[in-house]
Amino acid sequence: MRTDHEELCGTSYGSFCLNGGICYMIPTVSSPFCRCIENYTGARCEEVLLPSIKSQTKGDLFAVFLASVVLLGVLAIGTFYFLCRRASIPRRSSSECSANLVETTSSNGCNKIIIE
Repeated sequence: MRTDHEELCGTSYGSFCLNGGICYMIPTVSSPFCRCIENYTGARCEEVLLPSIKSQTKGDLFAVFLASVVLLGVLAIGTFYFLCRRASIPRRSSSECSANLVETTSSNGCNKIIIE
């Protein structure tokens, strides 16, 4: 924001301000100062302003949070379903199947080895 008592610096201060800053002088003050463009600060606009988490909109943060919750929910439900499904599948023990020399598949799902 320029005021009436500021004047642009002369050519002798051509490279005083860095990163696109504009050099100004106040006639009653001996040293120049800089007006920095967006994302720069410092006496000569030499420092970069890094965006902070506060500069992000609340909507963006909420969307990331919601997506994370949904993903974790789907993973939890999938794990629960897998574990319940696995527990409900009947397993046949080796004692239910006879062990002989020739292998065949019977109607009860056991692989039987029969001597012929």
